[in-house]
Amino acid sequence: MDTCANLSPYEKCLAVIAHGLDALHQGDLTSAEVSFRVALMVTQSAPPEQALNLVPLVLYSQSLLRLRQGRANESRQLREQAALRMKDDTPSLEMLAFHGLMASVLEVLGEYRRAIPFYERAIQMDRHSNDAFVMADMLWHVGNCYSRCGLKDHASVPLRAAAKVFLNHPEDPRLSAVLVALGNALRKSAPSEAESFYRKAADLHVARAQLQSATPAWVNLAILCSEQCRYAESLEYNDRVLRVREQSMNTPPERIGSVLNNIANCYRRMAKFTEALESVDRAIRTATAERRLGSGGSVWNSRVDFS
Repeated sequence: MDTCANLSPYEKCLAVIAHGLDALHQGDLTSAEVSFRVALMVTQSAPPEQALNLVPLVLYSQSLLRLRQGRANESRQLREQAALRMKDDTPSLEMLAFHGLMASVLEVLGEYRRAIPFYERAIQMDRHSNDAFVMADMLWHVGNCYSRCGLKDHASVPLRAAAKVFLNHPEDPRLSAVLVALGNALRKSAPSEAESFYRKAADLHVARAQLQSATPAWVNLAILCSEQCRYAESLEYNDRVLRVREQSMNTPPERIGSVLNNIANCYRRMAKFTEALESVDRAIRTATAERRLGSGGSVWNSRVDFS
């Protein structure tokens, strides 16, 4: 943060917030706490019309930190304070960094509808950039936000654009997640196309022997097959996921429980209720074990549906 000395107050504030969010992403909660406090102090020297936008961004960032600390009530209160300070979703601070940071924080907080206009403004402001990867990344995230709001048709447009960029660079680690997200957006309207994207995502990881990373695509293939009454294929994919996750000591119990729940749903559709209840019982036992062990998952690991 030493480079902030010659910046204007709002530029300095954005730089400090970005530093704090990076620290939070890395798990350095102490540094994040200090950064957000400094950022809040910097807003006091910013012009009122700029502080009007900057203060909510700091409050949302602090809300994210409290959530990561397990202080859910404080997180909710900070989020409510930020929302009250935001008069509308079209802020006057026209800086790409501001819109990008606000969109990212809101997305991780699950405020998808609020995040969308910030992503869209950032995309519009950056449309002449020569960095296709930055643009593709924003398109991916705004597509995710639309998808999580249930607006699948809207989601497919930016997700297709993002996939087009990343498919030209199959080594990019984001490609698989983009393909899965696009498949999720298309699963109801174009299931065959969705299936092809899931398979591409899975094949990327299988070719590299990254079976754990292939599981989100397999989970979605299992769901799609179950919805199409292709029950044998669905159970095969679910069993594959279950084996991979159970063989890994680092798999959180809830990720095993979710697969067991998917298996139960498949059996339910088949009217095999005994098998469905057995899978449900296993899922409950897994969830009970999770509560005994405790859950310390990061709030940043929430960008892929049905993983």
